[in-house]
Amino acid sequence: MYIRSFLFLFAVAGSACAGDGFEVSHKSDSAQAKPMAWSLQLLEKGKHVFDKRGPKKAPGATLSFRLPKVDVDQGENQVVIVRADRRIPVTMLSNNTFVLGQDNLGKSSDALVVVNRNFPKGEFNHPLVQVRSPGLPGGVRRMGDLRLSCEAQMEMAKGEGFKFRALVGAVNMFGFDICKELEITKLDAPSSKYDTVTVEDGNRRLVQAAKDKNVVELGDNAWSDDARISYTLNGSLVE
Repeated sequence: MYIRSFLFLFAVAGSACAGDGFEVSHKSDSAQAKPMAWSLQLLEKGKHVFDKRGPKKAPGATLSFRLPKVDVDQGENQVVIVRADRRIPVTMLSNNTFVLGQDNLGKSSDALVVVNRNFPKGEFNHPLVQVRSPGLPGGVRRMGDLRLSCEAQMEMAKGEGFKFRALVGAVNMFGFDICKELEITKLDAPSSKYDTVTVEDGNRRLVQAAKDKNVVELGDNAWSDDARISYTLNGSLVE
C-alpha cells in the first residue's frame, strides 16, 4: 500500500493533466467499499498549518475541505463529527465542501469526521484542502492560497502514520519538495475542460496552453503569493 503511495507522490508532482486535482490518496488492499470517514485530528493538522501560516501567506483567507471523488450532483451529502457521546453536524458550504468551526474542534482523540458516502472500492482519499482569499473573482485562484493548501494537505498526509511519514521524508531527502515542485494546475484546477492557463502578477502576465510541458510550479519564486491564476476555454473564463 505504501509503495504505491510513494509512487503517487512522485506522479502528482511530475506531471500535469488538465482538469485533474491534487489528491493525497493511496490504494488499499480491500476491494470492498468503506464508509468515508477520517480522524478529526487528521483534519486538525491541516487546519493548524493554515492557522499558523495563513496570516503571512494568505491573510484574510478561509479554509474549507472538499469531499474527494464525490459527484456534486450525487445527492445531498452530509458531514458529521461523531464522538462517543454525540454527533455534531458540520457546516456545508456546498454539496461537496465543508468547514470546521471552532465549536467542532476538541481534544477527543477518537472523534471521527463521517460522510454519508463510501470511498471508491479499494481506495482511501483525504478531503482536499481549499484556501480562498477574499475578493477574488469567480474562477480566479491566488498563488499564495494554492501554496498554503498544498502545505496543509501534506501535513495531513504526514499524519497518516509512521510508514507514510517516512515516505514523504524520503522524497524530501532526495531534494524533492512536493509543494515547491508541484505544478499550479495540480491544485484546484477546474473539473471541466480548459485550453489556456494565465498567470498574472502586477504588470507581468504569462499565458500558457494547457498542454504546455513547462507549467508554472508553486515554488517558482518569480511569482509572488499575490499572483493570480485563471483558466479559459476558447477565450471564456472557466470556473
